Amino acid sequence: MQVLTTFFENNLTLIYFFYGLAFFCMGLLVWVESRQASTFRLAQAMGPLAGFGLLHGLHEWFEMFQRLGAAGAANIPAWLLLDEVRIAHLALSFSLLIVFGIRLIYLSRGEPARSEKLHAFLIAGTLLGIWLISLLLTYWVYQPPKEEFISAVDALSRYILGIPGAALASWAIVLEQRTFQRLDMPGTGRDLLRAALALFIYGVFGQFFPRASFLYPANVINATLFGQFFGIPIQLFRAVMASLIAIYIVRALRAFEIERQRNLARANEAKLAAQEEALFIQAQSRRETEKLNQELQTAVHDLSLLFDLSRSLSATLDRDELLSQAVQQICASLPYVQTSLVILRMHPEQPLRCLTHAGYDRLPQRGTPPCDEGQVLTTYVVNTWQPAVLVDGLVEPLPQTVTTLDDRDTPLPIGDCLLGFPLGDVASVAGGLVLGLSSEMTLLRRRDLELLKTIASQLTIAIENATRYGESQARETLRGELLHQIVSAQERERQRIARELHDGTGQTLTALGLGFAAASENVQHNPDLASAQLAELKVMSTQALQELRDLIRDLRPSILDDLGLVPALKSQVQLFEERTGVRAELVLNGRRQRVQPEIETIVFRIAQEALTNVAKHAHASQVTVQIGFAETVLNLEVRDDGQGFVPQTVFVASEGNHQAWGLLGMQERVALVGGTCVVHSEPGQGTAVEVSIPITIE
Repeated sequence: MQVLTTFFENNLTLIYFFYGLAFFCMGLLVWVESRQASTFRLAQAMGPLAGFGLLHGLHEWFEMFQRLGAAGAANIPAWLLLDEVRIAHLALSFSLLIVFGIRLIYLSRGEPARSEKLHAFLIAGTLLGIWLISLLLTYWVYQPPKEEFISAVDALSRYILGIPGAALASWAIVLEQRTFQRLDMPGTGRDLLRAALALFIYGVFGQFFPRASFLYPANVINATLFGQFFGIPIQLFRAVMASLIAIYIVRALRAFEIERQRNLARANEAKLAAQEEALFIQAQSRRETEKLNQELQTAVHDLSLLFDLSRSLSATLDRDELLSQAVQQICASLPYVQTSLVILRMHPEQPLRCLTHAGYDRLPQRGTPPCDEGQVLTTYVVNTWQPAVLVDGLVEPLPQTVTTLDDRDTPLPIGDCLLGFPLGDVASVAGGLVLGLSSEMTLLRRRDLELLKTIASQLTIAIENATRYGESQARETLRGELLHQIVSAQERERQRIARELHDGTGQTLTALGLGFAAASENVQHNPDLASAQLAELKVMSTQALQELRDLIRDLRPSILDDLGLVPALKSQVQLFEERTGVRAELVLNGRRQRVQPEIETIVFRIAQEALTNVAKHAHASQVTVQIGFAETVLNLEVRDDGQGFVPQTVFVASEGNHQAWGLLGMQERVALVGGTCVVHSEPGQGTAVEVSIPITIE
């Protein structure tokens, strides 16, 4: 026994080398593995374990180099071999072991990463604080020499930091090995259990025998006692335990390789699954591409038809001509359409009538288009403004028939029927496109129905454009005729004024001149006669002045320029009531304002023209002129309770028989200043002329 003890003591430097080598290699391998990506909780806490292995190995090598330096076998700076540096490595390594244990325990409990780090460093810092306080108290109480103080610090480091750190780390490893048991890695679990046992023996039992010191219990239970009792130095025992810890920890690291292999296998499986899915998607894409190509060919055919139809519809703005071309082209381009018929009304008050048709001359039994059935179908289409189908005399809405289809290529049974699609505008031109399907056709696809709806929409746009163009042309014609009427009226007014001035004022002025000449001759010879002549001349001049004032007032009332629009309208209403005997009143809404002179003139002339129309045509008993001033709009309304009329029949009369020149003149006047003029009237319900003009308050 004594020989064996002497042998190990003589080779203690070699023991320190292998002791430090075991921990250093373990720390290095753990550090390398900790840099790899892993889902294991152990991998997240291995950084402090790697630090423990590296620093603890350096601590043992410090003691080795101290022995070599004492023997003169090492050329290392003395400051690097100070006991203070060695003790610092020892304390720091045990602190990292504490951090490792706390972090792994918290991770095993599922704590957040930030929380487990905070608790680990907090507990480790607390133990370090206790260690530092114990060092200060030891030095303050005992005042030991340096060598004895170093031995005391070594013992305190192992008691306060080493033993708790090893216990915590062992417990944490025991808890974590359960995870590997659940992951079907029993070998890794056993290696971790063995490593935990070795670490516990190393940290608790091995650190309980420090260097001999004056502190209790190091003064009794120390390395010397261990050597005397077991016959080997404590360093050899620690080195053996360190080797076991390193071996089992390194063996447990194979779990990361197993994890990488499993991840690689899963990645390969996912790759194979992705390839299979890609092949499936490719095949499905090929089928969809073929289907899309078929649909594209059909769409190209339909677009070509729509393009040709659109080009023919845009070639003319004559409504009858474009409708005739459209129905012929529809019958010629669509094999399942045998006949086509267009039924329209020009105004809501007018009845529906057949305008054009095609395909009936190719029927086996030639005949006239079935306008009666077409009008029944068109009436339903116009009232509902939805496509419809007529089968065996019964009209059904087309959308309800189509919405029962689940697939766009599912055929729709049609039989002998007529399809109707709405045309035109609800408010004015309205009607329907009636299509007769071939008797040989028994099925019609949904896409064909959609194409027919699109054709009806194009035809609607063409009808609206042609209608707007016709209305514009008629408007321009009316505008020209209105201008001619205005010029003629101006000439007639000039002639009337000239005649009034010549026959009335001119004759009076001539008589006044002759009378003044005769009076001037009689002033000297016959003063009484001259006085009588001057009295007659005074009466004549008063009459001439009144006639001239009446003429000027008819041209433009001075009250309009002097007092404004409202007084002028009030005077005009009173004059109208005096002349016609019709009750008339002026109603003012809002505060009276002065506006632009040209707008006052336009509003006055419109009111004047409206009152003139009432006097000539309305046979009314009461008239109300209402004027309102808003912030930016001036509103005028002239309403009577007369016999009324149908505005459409008045505005669109036969050629050479226009009866609405006054109303057209009103609309033209208002349009010049950006306003609107609307005439509301019904037979027996009176008439209302409503004018709205934007203004600027002066």
